[in-house]
Amino acid sequence: MRKTVQVVILDSEAEYRQEYIDVFVNGGPYALRGIPVAFDEKSFDHIFFEPESDASRKGRFSTRRAKKMHFIPALLKEEIVIELMYEPDRGTIAIFCLDLDCVMYLRNRQGTGKLQIGSFFDFGKDHSRMLEKQKRKCVALTDAELKDLIK
Repeated sequence: MRKTVQVVILDSEAEYRQEYIDVFVNGGPYALRGIPVAFDEKSFDHIFFEPESDASRKGRFSTRRAKKMHFIPALLKEEIVIELMYEPDRGTIAIFCLDLDCVMYLRNRQGTGKLQIGSFFDFGKDHSRMLEKQKRKCVALTDAELKDLIK
């Protein structure tokens, strides 16, 4: 079966920011296995920025990440095979996708019954090493455990 996921190529950070707002903040609704997933405008700076080597700086906008923002709905809808895991140290839900070489982390919005996107990134040129590094932090997560976490 043929599956496609859209890559978005825009000219500037401002255009990617507006695309995010239009598609995610004002679009939707989005859910993971029936659990609503929230997006807010301020999260753009965390999701699509990469850390600088100088920890005192905010980071830099990643066009590479932003071009793949439309992978997010495909992951949530499970249009592409995903592996759902939990990162206990941070209390985040991890959605790994080998076919798209990426991971998305969702935070539990305590008391709301919702999840919120925390971060999204691809594994870049050293895919296997980065994938294993991220997975070592996580444990498998069943649907029942996911629902218990969100209560």
